[in-house]
Amino acid sequence: MNRPSGAPGRALAATFSFGLLAIVFVLGVAVRGAPPPIDVALADTLASLMPSSATDVFNFLGTLPVFIGIGVVGAVAQWWQGRQPIAVAFLLGLCSEFVTTLVKVVIDRPRPPGGTDVEGFITAASYPSGHSVRLVVMTGLLVVAFTPRQGAGRWLAIGGAVILVVLVGFARIASHEHWPTDVLGGWLLGTAWLTVCLLIERTRRARDATRGRSPS
Repeated sequence: MNRPSGAPGRALAATFSFGLLAIVFVLGVAVRGAPPPIDVALADTLASLMPSSATDVFNFLGTLPVFIGIGVVGAVAQWWQGRQPIAVAFLLGLCSEFVTTLVKVVIDRPRPPGGTDVEGFITAASYPSGHSVRLVVMTGLLVVAFTPRQGAGRWLAIGGAVILVVLVGFARIASHEHWPTDVLGGWLLGTAWLTVCLLIERTRRARDATRGRSPS
């Protein structure tokens, strides 16, 4: 997760985030009706391959209490260490829940038949998968906050985060809580919001560094 520096890098990150948001809405409009055949085929395949015990574990990792707990602990830990910009990023990451709800309300896609594990403030709509958004945002922030910026440790953490995000997404599909395109939309929205969080963190760090160089 090496991020481009300076104003051009921040502009690129903002453009990337807005581009992903546009794709999220376009995909949502495209699948808001009857599920496409690929959704049904992938859902049936994953349901037959993934044990229920595994789906229970990975579904739990994406629940709202776990998400809030990690976000709050991460923010407090980073603030305690004097890293206010990344602490703010953790708190902003929690706001992804409101962004997810907004997209759900706008798209208003019905859940797959048999879906019962519903978490939401306003709507039980299916698109995008809130669990998937949460995992992308929080694992991304954990990698940035708690691993070195360079070296094999960062790449191993990124690999582990990607695997966890994919498994949670698969669990949501296998347990018939979401269609595969719901999960894809969640991954895209989570990536967009994670980019926003890290963009604000980078901007605050640059501002704090400038103030530190200024004469008191």
